[in-house]
Amino acid sequence: MKKLMTLGLMMIALISMAACTSDDTEDYTYLSVDINPAMEMIINQEQKVVSYTLKNEAAEIVAAGLNLESMNYEEALHLYLNAAVQTGYIDIDRNDNAVAIQAYQGEDETGSQFQLEVQNKLQTYFQENALGAVILYQGEVSESLQALVDDYDISLGYAKLIEAYLGADESNTLEDALALTPKEIIDTLVIEHEASMLSYRNQRQVEAQNVKDEMEEALRSRVEAHQALVDGGSAVQPDTTGVKAAYLNNYEGLKAEFTIRNQERVEYAYACMNGEVAEYLVGTYEYLSSSDILEYTVTHYTFTLNDDDTYEESFEITYSDERGTVILDETGFWEVVSGELVLTSDSEATKTLTIQGSKICFENEDLIILTFKKIASQNS
Repeated sequence: MKKLMTLGLMMIALISMAACTSDDTEDYTYLSVDINPAMEMIINQEQKVVSYTLKNEAAEIVAAGLNLESMNYEEALHLYLNAAVQTGYIDIDRNDNAVAIQAYQGEDETGSQFQLEVQNKLQTYFQENALGAVILYQGEVSESLQALVDDYDISLGYAKLIEAYLGADESNTLEDALALTPKEIIDTLVIEHEASMLSYRNQRQVEAQNVKDEMEEALRSRVEAHQALVDGGSAVQPDTTGVKAAYLNNYEGLKAEFTIRNQERVEYAYACMNGEVAEYLVGTYEYLSSSDILEYTVTHYTFTLNDDDTYEESFEITYSDERGTVILDETGFWEVVSGELVLTSDSEATKTLTIQGSKICFENEDLIILTFKKIASQNS
């Protein structure tokens, strides 16, 4: 997708920036990116990454195998966001990805100009790559940042820099942060970043890379198909009408849903790594949604995968024409073949479903994708 995402987001992506200038040192910029993979970097006057750190497990998965240090910060951001697309943290199939941006460069207009520049780049990126996403300002959705602004009469960018300092070490205090200059805060963050990344590379990166590989493999065909549409000029830009308003009204709630969806995919990746896919899949799956309007109404539709490798498929659907109501109760055997769920009925008909964490999907005869959500494990 323009070399798999030239720049880019919940599903959710938050970007905030802060920069400080000192008479006796070069300018530095603090950049925070939160897609729930959350990371931050510090860049110098030449726009090179001086240091960066990964703020949670999701970011450690996305950035596994990457080394962003000394890169141009835009190139580093491209790599990181591309990896987020490939692992599904930026979802090519959804219209509700989001990015919130915030910039700070002292009390002049530079920060606002930089913020507008980033916003324009993101808008171009989403449009060129046919991704459904909206752009927010972090100050619009972060109550903690706004509280710092209100309590201490500081800018949103400076408030974000202080938050980063407080999060870098549990011994750091707000009083300490307010007593430091922005340069001193950034100098401290560089040291903390280096220590954090050394620990990550020595202790957690190998496992994170394994999870990343599994997540990429699960999405590879979908991402490649989307990229082919983009490259061929036939990809359709998703409709994001109402998405920004929804985030402004319930940002934390939407972010929580996004986090749960991705954590389920991480759990499935671990199941693949540990040879426990069959155990993970056992349970009942209920019809959730379709990729287009169906020609019938679904009263109920479920699959139950049993731990003895048998399954039951049950549905009641109603057509508006002479076909009326159709009821099916079918049994057979299930297995996982090349990462896909294959059902073979007692009449020897087969159906192949895609596994997406706690969801399974199949394409019907009208090329509409039906998605089913796991509602219960066998022992629950």
